[in-house]
Amino acid sequence: MKKISLKSQRKMEQDAARGKWYNLVKLERVPEFVAWLTDADHEWMGQSSDVGEVMRLHKYGTTISVLYDGRRTICGRHVMAMWYTFLCFRDNPF
Repeated sequence: MKKISLKSQRKMEQDAARGKWYNLVKLERVPEFVAWLTDADHEWMGQSSDVGEVMRLHKYGTTISVLYDGRRTICGRHVMAMWYTFLCFRDNPF
């Protein structure tokens, strides 16, 4: 098993405390992620993205987005949780 360096561990802790995750959402899978979130089961509704966003959705007054700064994606805690759920159910269906 690969060891995570102390520097990487500190960076991950800082990102988590700040509430931002970098390069978590894979850019090439964003269309698939959006399709999954906007289906009849999840009911998120798409919005037009602002500058620097690759995804923007809303549901019941909550808006989520994934930013792209030209080299990495940036998302918040809600998107991080939904991304891992997406990976779990899409890549490992029951």
